[in-house]
Amino acid sequence: MIGNDAELVDRLLAISRAFAGHMDPGTAFRATAVEIGRLLPHDHIDVAILLNEGRSHICYETGCQTSWSELVLSPPPVELSPVRAVLRGELPFLLTDDALHDQRFHFVGALDEPIFAAKLRSRIIVPLRARGDIIGALNISRHEPGCYTPADLEIAQQCAEFIAPYIFALIQSEEAHRAMLAESTARNREELLRVGASRLTEGMERERRRIAMDLHDQTLADLSRVVRQVSALHRHGVAGAGQLAELEREIVNCLTELRHIVDDMRPSVLELFGLRDAIEAHLNRSVSRATPSIAVNIHDTSGGAADDLPERTLTAIYRIAQEAINNAVKHATPGCIEVRVESTPALLRVIVSDDGSGCFRVDPQASGGIGHMHTRADLIGARLRIGRSGRKAGTRVALEVPLAGESVFAGTLPPEIAPAAMESL
Repeated sequence: MIGNDAELVDRLLAISRAFAGHMDPGTAFRATAVEIGRLLPHDHIDVAILLNEGRSHICYETGCQTSWSELVLSPPPVELSPVRAVLRGELPFLLTDDALHDQRFHFVGALDEPIFAAKLRSRIIVPLRARGDIIGALNISRHEPGCYTPADLEIAQQCAEFIAPYIFALIQSEEAHRAMLAESTARNREELLRVGASRLTEGMERERRRIAMDLHDQTLADLSRVVRQVSALHRHGVAGAGQLAELEREIVNCLTELRHIVDDMRPSVLELFGLRDAIEAHLNRSVSRATPSIAVNIHDTSGGAADDLPERTLTAIYRIAQEAINNAVKHATPGCIEVRVESTPALLRVIVSDDGSGCFRVDPQASGGIGHMHTRADLIGARLRIGRSGRKAGTRVALEVPLAGESVFAGTLPPEIAPAAMESL
């Protein structure tokens, strides 16, 4: 304890010097706690800091560590703080001989577990003020009951008045830094989406050319052959059973090929029967001509969670799964491809895995199919992860889509790119 006002001033100046060189509020507070301890011995000391215009709070502590330190990860509402009466200005301070039995700290929902776990009996709680507003609270505690007096309360208030402007400045600086990082991340994301959407648009044009070539080289050629056969039959005026059967097979082949092309352009099974059946249909069709044969498994435990998603989001999910299946069939020579559709209250998860020859290239900025998968995922606010499905070989493509709401970034894309990019989903 202190003996005179001069000693108090010296200790307060020591607290001021303890702030020097620290940019992080938590580190700065822990440095000052040592000096505060010379004025007010303690076993635990913390500051509760208000955030979001006083709606939530976090905690920096030193001494014995408690779960209050974890509030930084997910700031809870002020209403749950055991010292909410001081944080909200309802009481000028709290001084107690035994907080374990002081009902002012305990109420329904209160985050009071550390008081019992750390045996914080004697407690002083005083507000931190900056620019006339309460920005937090200084909380000083000891294990033994009845340690603090009104004189100690006065010293704690002086310490709080002294450190509040420093802590406020550090909190403001940290908030500004966090905002700057968020803005930089948003800019980088926007640029990646611009590049990805541009590549997606280019890929869409290549796909249109491929479809035109398929129609020209395969379907139109087949139809031309059918026309020639019909003309020959017309000239001869007679058609045998074998000739009619051959003609029927040619027409069926043309229709099948056209259906495949149309289904690739617009997945009708998706519209009629939903995501699970559309993925299963594409999976079976993709492996039908594979040599050696490929076993397939599809497991859906989502309970139809995808049914309420927007059509554009469903189409994007299907396209990503389609690309993952195509890559496995064409490049991995797998013995088995498995698709899992799962859900939690917050997420729909689609996983395509194979036991093939290895993990293909996973650069999210790559052009072609992998790059398009990442871009499609970004455009619907989903997360796409590609890696190995086992220790030795195989590929696992995992897509996680928020169920709470659609998060589409097309609005940040250039006007000349956004419509085409979203259409290509």
